[in-house]
This record gives sequence, structure tokens and C-alpha cells, in this order.
Amino acid sequence: MSETLSNLGTRQVEATEQQNVAGQTTPILSFSPIDGMELEISNMGGAGFPVQFKLYDSNGDQLPLDTEVYVRWDAPHLDQPQVVSYKLSNIGTFRRLSIKEQQNEEYRDRTRIELKGTSLVVEDIEDVEIAINSSAVVDWSQGSEFYFDDKAVTVRSEGE
Repeated sequence: MSETLSNLGTRQVEATEQQNVAGQTTPILSFSPIDGMELEISNMGGAGFPVQFKLYDSNGDQLPLDTEVYVRWDAPHLDQPQVVSYKLSNIGTFRRLSIKEQQNEEYRDRTRIELKGTSLVVEDIEDVEIAINSSAVVDWSQGSEFYFDDKAVTVRSEGE
């Protein structure tokens, strides 16, 4: 079943908002499928998958242009999360466009994060994280939002 993932989570995927550490690559958001489910995120057309986000600091200012964004995968057997995407190194498009505009077909090619493989499958004991490296700290209470496009996300029972 296709599903839009966001920082609010869904019935089948729990989302946890976190606060990054300025100047270090640290998670701001993690997703974990509920027991018995698995989550698959896929590149669409080989050019990544669309995301939409607005990230604000405690003053209500958007995070700086040079904020780097990564997708990471974490599992119990790993010493540290593994980066599974290419670095998104300039968030200018996300700063300029509203969430609604980012969801528009016209801008989808500019709002993608590319996985290093064709897809990422996350089981219920694992997490997928959005990690950033920024000089500012994200503040979720200031209206920060993050979405994975529903066409790139499949949630299903494990083994399907």
C-alpha cells in the first residue's frame, strides 16, 4: 500500500522527531514500521524520490542554504547508521517553494533525494532516518515539516 510518510507518522509507520546537533551529521527524523510490517522506499525513474520539507530553527527562521540532508538506515546489528542516499547539499529549492509547490509535478525533479541503490527495505526492528548537517538546530515546534512522496513509499506485511 502506498503511503505518504511525514514527521507525524501513519497508522503503520511510527515517526520520531529529533533535534540535531549543530555542525554534526545527526538525525532529525526517524521512521520505523510497526510490528509485522515493512517499509520500502524506492527511487522513481532512477533519479531519486520526491520529498517535501520546510525546516525551521527556534527563532522561526529556515535552516541555512548549505544544510546537508541524508537518508540513513539503522539496524540493531550496526555500530552506527549507514548513509543510503547521496548528499542533498543545497536546500535552496525547499526554502523558496512552499510545501504545496514542492508537491506540484512541475517541481518534482528539483525536490528529490537519490538512494544509492534502487530501493531501501526497512523491517520492523530497523529505522530509516533523515539526518542533516547544519549550523542551525531544527525546531519541530516552529512548524517544521518533512514528507516522503507516497509514490515512492510502500508499506506491507513482512514477507509479502
